[in-house]
This record gives sequence, structure tokens and C-alpha cells, in this order.
Amino acid sequence: MVAAMRLMVSYGHSWIDGDGASAPETCLAARVAAGLGLELDNRGVGGSSSTGTAALVLADPPPPAALYLLMTGLNDLRLGGDSASTLEDYAAALRTILNTFRSASPDALAVAVVQPHLLDYSLYAPHNQGSNELVDIYNGMLARVAGGYPQVVLAKAPDWDAATMLDDDTVHPNDAGHACLARAVLRVATAAWQ
Repeated sequence: MVAAMRLMVSYGHSWIDGDGASAPETCLAARVAAGLGLELDNRGVGGSSSTGTAALVLADPPPPAALYLLMTGLNDLRLGGDSASTLEDYAAALRTILNTFRSASPDALAVAVVQPHLLDYSLYAPHNQGSNELVDIYNGMLARVAGGYPQVVLAKAPDWDAATMLDDDTVHPNDAGHACLARAVLRVATAAWQ
């Protein structure tokens, strides 16, 4: 491993916080930490935007860690829709977050989770402005920003199935969804550390 520390710190929206999981240990972040043998410091905040996460890391900087896990952007696009300024704010927030990770642990690995598609974006106004097309646009921005950071890798779940991996609320992953995303993170983290 690139660092001697045994800590993973996770940031992001409700999927990181664990919404939809049947128990704390079945959520995405907990599954990843357990799979890598790391202690978990989960700083996910349900309902948060990328700008909220950026404000969080500036107000309370992350501790040094072996790995930082990040998943953000879904709430930005669900609230902001196709607003160009919201997308630019997302990009700026990503840079702030990733710069903060690099400052805390220059050699640490950061894994950013690519947002999978949902089935229905029409519920929960005013957070009903999203679409799969917007998810793809935001994922494209994530790839462009992350490309400027050699210690950042993206985790995309090729086996994601929104029809079976979302909770009944249609917004959060169920246990199968959390497990699917965790497998994607574990694959890229393990490959990066080999």
C-alpha cells in the first residue's frame, strides 16, 4: 500500500452516508473499508451537494488517510437541472475537494465514484430536475476534473442495474446497489495499489 496509515475517509451525498442500506455495515463506504482492511471515517451527509462537501472539507479538513472515497453531484443536478452555472460550481467544488485531499495526504489514493443512472427523476420537488443525460454530463465533468490529479481514479460499476439495485424510494441504492458500487471501488483501488 502507498501509505502506512490504515484509514479511509469518505465524503459525499446520501449514498456515501448509507441511505438505502439495511444496516451500517452493508453500505458502500463500510463495504469498501472492510474489503481493504481499513478503518472507516465516514463523513457523508445525506442531501448534500458538491458545494456543501467542498465547504465541509474546508471547514474541517480531512485527516491523513490511505484512501479518500468521494461520491457527489447527484443532488446538484437534481436541483440545478441543466444550469451551466451549477455544472461549473460542481467542477469548482470537485477541485476544492481533491486539492484538500492532496494537501492532507499527498500520496493517498482518492477514488471518485461515477454516478449511476436512476429510473425516475420526477419525484421530490424541487430536486426533480435530473435525467440520465444530465448524469452523463456530470460524469463527463468528473472525468475531466479527475484527469488533472494523478492520485485520483474513477470507479464505475459496469454491472449497475437501476431496476434491481435502487431502494423503493427510487433515489438510493439498496443493499445490492451498495454492494455493486463497492465492488467497483474495490477493483480500482486494488489495481491502483498493485
